[in-house]
Amino acid sequence: MNSIRERAGGFMVGVLVVAFGGLWALQDSGAFDAVGLGPDGRTIGEVDGEPIEGELYQRAVDQQLDAYQAQGLEVTGSLQRNIEDRVFDSLVDNALVEREMDRLGVEVTDDEVFELITGPTPDPLIAQVFPDGQGGVDRAALQQVVEDPQFAEQLQAIEEQVRRNRRQAKLSALITATTRVTPSELQSEFVRQNRRATAELVALRYADVPDDQVEVSDRDLRSYYDDHIEDFERDASYSIEYVAFDKAPTAADSARATDELQGLVQGFRQAPDPVAYARRNSFGAAVDPAFVGAGDLPAELASAVYSNLTEGRVVGPVVAGDRAYVARIQGLRDGDATAVKARHILFPAGSEDQARQVREQINSGDLSFAAAARQFSTDRSNSAQGGDLGWFGEGRMVEAFEQAAFAAPEGQVIGPVQSPFGVHLILVEDRATSEVQLVQIERPVEADFGRVLGEAEDFAAFIELEDRDFAEEAQERGIAPTPVEVQDSQAQVPGLELGRDFFRFLRRADEGQVSEPFDAGGSFIVARLVERREAGPAPFEEVRGQVETEVLTERKKEVQTAALQNALDGASSLGAIAAAAGTDVETVSDLSMVQGTIPNYGVEPRAVGAAFGLQPGQRSGVIAGDQAAFVVRTTSLTGATDGEFTADARTSIREQLLQQKRSRVLQAWLQGLRDEAEVDDFRNDLL
Repeated sequence: MNSIRERAGGFMVGVLVVAFGGLWALQDSGAFDAVGLGPDGRTIGEVDGEPIEGELYQRAVDQQLDAYQAQGLEVTGSLQRNIEDRVFDSLVDNALVEREMDRLGVEVTDDEVFELITGPTPDPLIAQVFPDGQGGVDRAALQQVVEDPQFAEQLQAIEEQVRRNRRQAKLSALITATTRVTPSELQSEFVRQNRRATAELVALRYADVPDDQVEVSDRDLRSYYDDHIEDFERDASYSIEYVAFDKAPTAADSARATDELQGLVQGFRQAPDPVAYARRNSFGAAVDPAFVGAGDLPAELASAVYSNLTEGRVVGPVVAGDRAYVARIQGLRDGDATAVKARHILFPAGSEDQARQVREQINSGDLSFAAAARQFSTDRSNSAQGGDLGWFGEGRMVEAFEQAAFAAPEGQVIGPVQSPFGVHLILVEDRATSEVQLVQIERPVEADFGRVLGEAEDFAAFIELEDRDFAEEAQERGIAPTPVEVQDSQAQVPGLELGRDFFRFLRRADEGQVSEPFDAGGSFIVARLVERREAGPAPFEEVRGQVETEVLTERKKEVQTAALQNALDGASSLGAIAAAAGTDVETVSDLSMVQGTIPNYGVEPRAVGAAFGLQPGQRSGVIAGDQAAFVVRTTSLTGATDGEFTADARTSIREQLLQQKRSRVLQAWLQGLRDEAEVDDFRNDLL
């Protein structure tokens, strides 16, 4: 009985996506409608003067946040803002749709609701609340809820949602009642999806024209800017600089975790039942030990364990990534796989000679491998550690590197070895086939967020109280300020996870004002508003580089189109055109109208369209594409024959087109409601 109550009651304040228009149906017992909920609570917006209540809004937002957190996902500031915006928009849409249904007199009778709950073809919600595990409805559980008075409240909530689903379905049918698919539309879509083309082409890429072969004057740039001024319109924007205080654990944070584990080492070593000891000191999280190879352990832990494989030995504390470990070796056995412990030095591609010279210095004793890695390696992930890669098993590295490493003798420098990353020297220090059985106790290595926030607060307060220069104070503290431009319409700042409070600061701050710290996900930031810019066209000097790029592209397009036209004039074949243009004829097959792409050129709808518009053997004129100028000759068109246009194909395509048309009609109808409505959003001032 309790499980039934949980399943049914869970929908009382749930957020459900209904089929109609992608709207959100926000459900609560006795208080569903977003508009006109009463005087209690803050109004966070209005739809044509009718309030959107903050209580319902916040409840819906909280449910979305809980759903993310239940999946173990981090809710960052920017994600929360996206959720808040989606919920607000959904409340607005629901209010508009509910009002339209009232105006049009769309109703659902009690008999219809009863049939949709208990009938042979129930509303999809019923299968969600009362699943039988096989895609159907658990009729016994449903009957209990229908007949048992203690479930009256839950049943009422289900009835309201079913009524709303059916009401919206009726509205959808009413709006899309005249939607039809014509025979010619069916035929065209069948051809679009199924016809394939093979073609020959001659192409001249615009990017192949050197910049110095194209003349662009300041007058040209100004003229382009004036003619395309609408392309440079921008929202109100803010120029800011910020400093970030990283939340990543420090050496002190690691020491805090290892100090805690250090106090367990002696007891762990002497414990008659190490597994029980581990469980007591891991808050029940420790699991029965399994045999693992060196390549399956965190690199730092593997190095510590395999340095001395003695049963009963306690290893650690060892920090590996965001965890600290102590481990006791319980057993050893021969394994089926080999793991190696290696170092490497990475050089840029083509640096074989340099790699050989460094190898000779190492072999002669003039330079240790670790010192050479610190001096020469371009792999910054491990060069500071002397190129140490730790232990790894097969399948962990790229093929060329792995083959060389597993074949290398221990203690001998091998290479140069080429891989997709460059040129390597490799030193295998150890290899192992044995597997070890470990009992482990872990602790997370967590940053002291209070300390990090305190540093950020201290920085912001010092700037204000001492009237210090923002950039100078940051530099004195060893922090590099980051400049960034933020549009008023932006939902986030690249690289930062900021919430609504940060953007509210930008809108309200005076130029030069320094913020309080904001949580930005992986850091706390303190920002300074450098300049506020009003909406309008960006000044020419600010977008000069963008304008120059656009004009250069246009000029190169003109050059290549003219060159191909000259090659085309008087040429009798595609080969002659290619020879005159200084290029080759290319063959492309399996072209599709759906994708509109040409291999090695990308999306080129005009050229692909020409290939399908020509008959086999016909040749196009010069086509100015997006990336190149083309001349296309179609060699074959296949597929989409009358015999393939079966009744099943017609039915499938008709349903696809009907669904697309209905969706567009509904979206256009809803957009019309939005455009005509006056929607006020007070959240930036209130929340």
